[in-house]
Parts: sequence; structure tokens; C-alpha cells
Amino acid sequence: MRIIGALTGLAMLGLAQGAAAADLAGSWFALSNTAVSITGDITVSADAITFQNGAKIHIAPDGTAKGTWAGQSAPVDGAIYRLDPPEDPVLLNGNQFCGLPGNKPTYVVLAPFDEGLSLIVYTGDAKPTPDADTCSIYNYSK
Repeated sequence: MRIIGALTGLAMLGLAQGAAAADLAGSWFALSNTAVSITGDITVSADAITFQNGAKIHIAPDGTAKGTWAGQSAPVDGAIYRLDPPEDPVLLNGNQFCGLPGNKPTYVVLAPFDEGLSLIVYTGDAKPTPDADTCSIYNYSK
């Protein structure tokens, strides 16, 4: 009986993560100055983020965490993704996604706010938390 309950709980967790990712999928329009000048508009899918210039990063889900991501005013569930492989693509105007020499982005978090989305970029091996140092923060609207 305990095993069935545990398996049901794990299945529900997986569904919750899938639902969150599905809500974030689609086209997003650059809102912040950094997004307008570096990434442009983006398209989020289950396994990639495609930037306005056609560059793409491949992502793999790595859970969620509730918190005030990127200084947001209210806690939200941030969807955490590993970059697979880590990379720092060249984007608009020759800018790079992170731009820290020798430090390729390893994780991104997609954190919804109001009618928008924050794309938060991290380097390093540690899975990001809401209070971790960021490489870049980009904001988008639907």
C-alpha cells in the first residue's frame, strides 16, 4: 500500500512539472532592455529555447523551486532546466547569452510573473536556487 501511495505521489509530481513547463511553452516577446538588445523574442519548447536570430539552446527539465526568482516581488514556482550541453551562443548584435569568459551557462530558470516570464541564466555545477547569483536576467511578455 505504501509503495502505491509513493508511486502515485511521484506521478503527480511529474504531472505538476509537466503542466508548469507546458504553460511556459510558446512565443514570448522581448520586454526588458537586455532581452530586446541581446536575445530578442524567444520560443520555448519542451527541450529547447530558440532565440530571435535562430540560435538555440537545448534544455532538460531538472525540477521546480518556489521563491522570489530574479528579485520578483512575490514567490513563484520557477521551472529549472539544465543546458544540455552547456553553451553560450552568440545572439543579437554579436552579444552572448551569458558573456562571462570561460563560464558557459549550465542552467536556466523560467519564472512566470504577472503576464510575463523571466529567463534567468546561471553558470556552475550547482542547481540554482532563488537566491543564487545569476549570469543574466531577461524578461518577456506574451
